[in-house]
Amino acid sequence: MESGAKLKLFPVALQWLLTFVCMLAVANLYYDQVLLSDIAKSFNVHQNQSGLLFTVIQVGYTLGLLFIVPLGDRFDRRKLVLASLLLSAFWLVAMTIMPSLRLLLIAGFGLGFSTVAAQLIIPFVSSNMDSAKKGAVTGRLLTGVFLGVLVGRVAGGWIGQLYDWRTVHLLAGGILLLLAGYLFMKLPKDSVRKQSSYIQIMRSMVPLLREEPVLRETIFFGAAAFAAFNVFWVPLSFILNGAPYHFGNGINGTFGVIGIAGTLAAGFAGRLSDGNHARGWNVAALLTMIFSFVLLGMGWSHLSVLIAVTFVLDVGSRMNMTLNQGRLSRLNPAHHSRLNSLYMVGYYLGGSFGSWVGSAAYQYGQVSGMIAAGCLLLSLPVVYFLVSLRNHRRIPLNANDFVRKV
Repeated sequence: MESGAKLKLFPVALQWLLTFVCMLAVANLYYDQVLLSDIAKSFNVHQNQSGLLFTVIQVGYTLGLLFIVPLGDRFDRRKLVLASLLLSAFWLVAMTIMPSLRLLLIAGFGLGFSTVAAQLIIPFVSSNMDSAKKGAVTGRLLTGVFLGVLVGRVAGGWIGQLYDWRTVHLLAGGILLLLAGYLFMKLPKDSVRKQSSYIQIMRSMVPLLREEPVLRETIFFGAAAFAAFNVFWVPLSFILNGAPYHFGNGINGTFGVIGIAGTLAAGFAGRLSDGNHARGWNVAALLTMIFSFVLLGMGWSHLSVLIAVTFVLDVGSRMNMTLNQGRLSRLNPAHHSRLNSLYMVGYYLGGSFGSWVGSAAYQYGQVSGMIAAGCLLLSLPVVYFLVSLRNHRRIPLNANDFVRKV
């Protein structure tokens, strides 16, 4: 298929609509993070028990990334995207009628497992687009993914406060159903050649991890960045609830708006991934995140500083994510779903580890512990990058050597 024809498959208006879909799909995973207190009261259980809901949603999502997203290399991604939206809507509504917390947890797992539309859309669009536009389009779609995390928290918090947690789920499910109906008419067929066997696809994932150095590196960079991101965000509510702020939960949720601004500011990173220096920009993003932790240490007790820290950290984190996925989009299109699956599984494993580290670091070292943990996690990929540069310079090259630059 010629590049001009490919560009017509996803006009700009459809790209923006899919960006919105990505945002809502990811938001499904975060509504309940700020609604756990209301859910606990609704089922008359302790808050610690209701906290299991967010855990099982994340576990379900990670397994969905591992087992559902690779299906895009076997079947038409258009059908998979629509199925994901419909199933997510079903589980959102089902959660509102569950009579017990145990059944709610089962439905929550189903929600997480099926909510992979965004990670199906990104390889669907990028593998059917002209190569010169992939980075910019990927960056646009990832803006929706990043906004989804923050919009889920902010919208979930305020709608839940004005109404209740069930209303949040019903509204989200209804919107997904409307979008699925519209996309059924507008989405093109997936023109990428497919693999013949899902089992072979799954078996190929480990060899693919071994054979693609860019994949291994982006997983490392992404996991470290998301871990450090959660080292800050998970204890942030403790900081805002305590001295000297003493903010309530409503203000805590609204704090996510600062992260939205950081996400929008990082939108230019998609274009950087189309150049020959994407790897260097990736490290620059990690250094930006390190600077945010240094800034945290300089004056976390001042609200203006804390706002600046949140903004800078989000800019670096979103740049890192966009550059990682932009680099992956330039690899073999036939492997895009598997590449994206492996990357996102590693990314969320890193984030889960960072959530645990952030809680422990704050418990034992307060803000100083957070700073130490965040800087340590981020320094690992930076050191790796510097060592790899030094080793590369030591290897003599001749006319028959080829260096892969991504």
